[in-house]
Amino acid sequence: MSSVEPKGPSSLEGAIKAEIEKENVRTAIDQVIREVISQDNGSLTSVDPELIVSCLLDTETIQSLLQRVSTTSRTKLPTQLSAVELPAKIQEKILPGRRYLYVKVKGGRAFVDHVREETVKYRTENQSSLFIHLSLDGQRYASQGAQCVCEPKINEGFLFDLQKLKPGCSSMLDSKHLLTLDAPLNLVVVRKEGTSGIASTLLSVHAVDWRSILSQPSSSQKVSCQLMGVGSEQQVPVGLLDIEVTVIPNLEEILPHSTVSEFLEGTKKRFGERRRLFIAYARQWWQEFTEMAASHSSRPVKIFAMDEWGQNRFVCEFIRKLEVGRALRSPEEAARWISLIPAPSPYQLPTGCSKPWYTHSTALVSQLEVENKCILLCSILLGFGLDAYVCVGTRKGGASHFWIMTRGPYTAITFWETVTGCRYVHKIGQKPVHEYETVGCVFNDSHFYASCQASNVIGYCTFLLEDTNSWKKMSSSAISSVIDKTLCYLPLNLSTIDGNKRSSDLEVQLKILIIEHRSDSGLSTKFDEHLSYVLMPALWSYERKMIYGSVSQDVGSPEHFSAALMHTVPEGYTFKAFPLHFIHNSPRRAFSSILSSGIGREIVECRGDSVTLAVRVITVSYPEDISVTWLMVACSFRPVG
Repeated sequence: MSSVEPKGPSSLEGAIKAEIEKENVRTAIDQVIREVISQDNGSLTSVDPELIVSCLLDTETIQSLLQRVSTTSRTKLPTQLSAVELPAKIQEKILPGRRYLYVKVKGGRAFVDHVREETVKYRTENQSSLFIHLSLDGQRYASQGAQCVCEPKINEGFLFDLQKLKPGCSSMLDSKHLLTLDAPLNLVVVRKEGTSGIASTLLSVHAVDWRSILSQPSSSQKVSCQLMGVGSEQQVPVGLLDIEVTVIPNLEEILPHSTVSEFLEGTKKRFGERRRLFIAYARQWWQEFTEMAASHSSRPVKIFAMDEWGQNRFVCEFIRKLEVGRALRSPEEAARWISLIPAPSPYQLPTGCSKPWYTHSTALVSQLEVENKCILLCSILLGFGLDAYVCVGTRKGGASHFWIMTRGPYTAITFWETVTGCRYVHKIGQKPVHEYETVGCVFNDSHFYASCQASNVIGYCTFLLEDTNSWKKMSSSAISSVIDKTLCYLPLNLSTIDGNKRSSDLEVQLKILIIEHRSDSGLSTKFDEHLSYVLMPALWSYERKMIYGSVSQDVGSPEHFSAALMHTVPEGYTFKAFPLHFIHNSPRRAFSSILSSGIGREIVECRGDSVTLAVRVITVSYPEDISVTWLMVACSFRPVG
């Protein structure tokens, strides 16, 4: 039995009484009753009660009263659903018959690494900001940026629809249903530098099991989250984050604390036992694999990896068949998007520690090493219906490397490089155009294979994974005991970048830099706006080629660009152009890249008769505010001498 008293009926009764007294409605009601009695020979016993009610409802006074009471009850309804005060924008999202989890971030404390930034009085473009990313199953939110200080000021609320976690349940989830939902609230804390919109540093990842709230009489609980570092820095404190979680509407049945704790502990023990059994199986499997040949123990086979919480997990656990909504329209576009996600700056990790592998909710808001790019791309390709695997091996020179393999009809093999977005068709016996040298193992969300072929050099390997003489497979039942093979829906956020404005602003600033540079050399500058416009199709074709490869022969191909130049550049004139692309938004860095190239400097410092220059910039935006900027500088002139 809930300890929270129902407030709906009493509040409605009070509203009706208040309206009756305020407008003196009693007099009008008495008048209607007297009129009905007089029409029925003045006998009260012979009057039909339904006739009185019908007459009352027909009067303007009663209709006005009902309308006012209805408006009042609708206004007060959200506050009846929860013990906490909900903002208006949150109230508008609440639908009847659905259960929600409201999470309010109420600020941070003890972020001691940012004490020095408290002395900054005014915000600048290069000042760092703190962002909190929250996710629950496939639902994602992000806080507004807060200044990186010891006690960051954050006061925002987020509403998660718990009904989506039980798609087949038509009724509102009760306490017992909620207890069975194994979907922790994930908090990812990142720091962004300046206004570039790219997460420069992943500070902490924290998981909150909100189900302890089911034993709270108020259906609400305040939690102080102790944020720790990521991966090998799991023992290093980052700060404290204060949040409040509330179930909406209030729970009708409050579960005993012992019931909730026993259920959660039992679930944890059962999964721990399954993991223990799998580790024992993996040890036996590895022993069998290494006993097959002496060289197998030195092959690049990766079975376990450390996650962002510092826990060792089976590599197949990091991959899930993933649907990301409508933000990506093809596997090729997904590969291009992932290749543009920046990698973290090089840094030295403590001896003996490895780089953490990220789960999806962390990977989508972080800078990514090649391992994490492969995990994310493999998951997305599986969601697109492809037979995709992560490959662990080496590249030329012996350095370890990760890439993606997809198998098509008739055993066609394609390798996907996540750093560049390029794809390579692999055929046995043909000279490879890629730089992959050896392969040790391949895996996805449900399979793990290690190469037991005489040679693991890719040029001699067969990728018929079902061939037990070439590949040693882990037991499917053992793998399924520790991984979640259900489809994961995690929609990507559409870009908020105004590509046209960014392109125009960058063009203006580059022209100023070119004018200043030529002026220092005693040269005048004239820009040809029409020639600049003609350059745009070429820039777009470059990006399209990066997505789909060199096979595209649609509008914007090199033949069309050449034809356009023939009609634009006067006869007898020389045309030179220099394209480049980058993911930053700094005009000075772009200009430095131009001058560092021989052809780029020749164009900027061009001398001759009737010299005109052209600059064109296009910015192509991708999900999660990832973008790439293509730039071309060109000149047209008539040679002298």
